[in-house]
Amino acid sequence: MWIRNLCVFLGTESFPWSAAELDEKLADALCPECGDQATRVDGFVPPIKGEHAMVHAVDGLAICVHQEITRVLPNAVLAEEVDDRVERIETSEGRKVSRREKADIKDEAHFELLPRAFTRSKRTPLIIDLRAHRVWVDASSEKRAEDVVARLREALGSLPVARPDARLRPPEEMSRWLEDVNALPNGFECGDRCVFETTDEVKSSVRVTAMDLQREEVLAHLAAGMQVVKLNVAVDDAIEFDLDENLDLKRIRALDLIQDDLDSLDAGDAVAELTARVALQGEALRGVLDRLYTHFGVAGEADTQAA
Repeated sequence: MWIRNLCVFLGTESFPWSAAELDEKLADALCPECGDQATRVDGFVPPIKGEHAMVHAVDGLAICVHQEITRVLPNAVLAEEVDDRVERIETSEGRKVSRREKADIKDEAHFELLPRAFTRSKRTPLIIDLRAHRVWVDASSEKRAEDVVARLREALGSLPVARPDARLRPPEEMSRWLEDVNALPNGFECGDRCVFETTDEVKSSVRVTAMDLQREEVLAHLAAGMQVVKLNVAVDDAIEFDLDENLDLKRIRALDLIQDDLDSLDAGDAVAELTARVALQGEALRGVLDRLYTHFGVAGEADTQAA
C-alpha cells in the first residue's frame, strides 16, 4: 500500500478509540455482497486480503479500507434490449407500443438484466492517526474523501473532524515561495510543475510542467496577477507531492531516501510489507503535515498536538 493522494481531516476533539475498538466497530460496518438487484453497496473491508482484522495499526496509525461495489448496467445495453422487445411486440401484434408500456418494458428489462451485469469495486484506504487526531483519506477529490469520512462517522457513531482552516491563504503563500525560495518551510524545495490561476470569476489557468519554475517566463504569470493554486514540492529528499490550495497532497511519490527502503521490502509477507510501508510513509507524511500546518497557521492544530 502506498498513499497516492492525501485529503486530511483534523480532529476537533481527541479521538477516544483504541485500534482494537476501531476494529470492532468497523467489523459491524462490513461491506456486504452486492445482491442481484442491488445497484450499489458499501462498507469497510480488511486492509489485507485474506485476513479478518479490519484495522492494521502501525505506530499509532490505524489503517482501514472503505469499499464501494457498484453493479454496472450500461444505458446503451438496456436501451438496445428495450428496443428489441418493443420491435418484437410491434411486429408480432401489429400495433404501436405506447409510451407507458415502453416504460414498463424498460423496468422489466432492467430487473432481468441487472443480475447479469458485472460489478466494479472501488477501495479507498484511510489512515486514522490516533496520535495527532487526524484522518487521512487516499482520495483525489474532496467530495470522495468527504463521502468516505461520512461513512466512517456512521460506523463509529461520531467523528468530530473538520478540514484544515489556514491562517495564511495557500495560493498567496505558494506564490511567495516561487518569488522567494527562502520563504519555503525548512526542508522543502520547489519542484518542476505548478498551476497558475487568475483571481477573477473566470478562473483562467496556466499549467507548467517539467520546467524550472524560477525562469523569467514562469514568474511572469505572477507579475500578471495570477496565483499558484498547485505546486510540486519535495521534502527532505524523501517524498514529493503536489500541494494544492486546500492543503491536500496529490501525486505523492517516494524519493531516493524512502524508495531504496521500499525496494528492499519482502513482498512475500503481506502483513510485514504493509507494516513496513505504512511505517516508512507514515513517518514522512506526519512530519510533512506537522510542518505544513505550523507554517500555514492551521487553526486548532496547536491544541490538537498538545493534547
